[in-house]
Amino acid sequence: MVEEPPYIKNETEGLAWRISLSILVAVGWLVFLLIWLFFYANQYPWEKNLAVVLLSLLILVGILGGPWAYWAFKKQTPPEKNMWRQKGFQWRFWTSLLIGLALICFLIYWFWTYAAPYDVYQNFAIFIITLLIAAGLTAAMWVPWGMKYGPDQNQRKKE
Repeated sequence: MVEEPPYIKNETEGLAWRISLSILVAVGWLVFLLIWLFFYANQYPWEKNLAVVLLSLLILVGILGGPWAYWAFKKQTPPEKNMWRQKGFQWRFWTSLLIGLALICFLIYWFWTYAAPYDVYQNFAIFIITLLIAAGLTAAMWVPWGMKYGPDQNQRKKE
């Protein structure tokens, strides 16, 4: 029997249970979604149903995000590990995560609490505006870092 080289085992270590968890959570989410749509959705307006779907997606990402982020953190290449040591990277990373979390939480709260008196187009406008605000904040935060530490920084130093 041929044994796998050690670097292949190292790359796939811990992958099986994460894949199994992902499949179970995805199937569980689909089952929840189908049960919600068939039995409960007609008791609520579309805004509250959208809030429930967004909340369920937030829970799904919360359950799957931790194990996959930990696996990716453990499997970093040396350049990726070096990036975490560069000035300003960590706070930008965590702030980006918080902006995304704040965006989804705001949208859940909006659609559950305030969206009812407004029509679909007005609610869509709120959705687009919050996306633009989050994207603008994130871009304003990352552009200076990218200009300083981006992939072509070595070319600029040589010139």
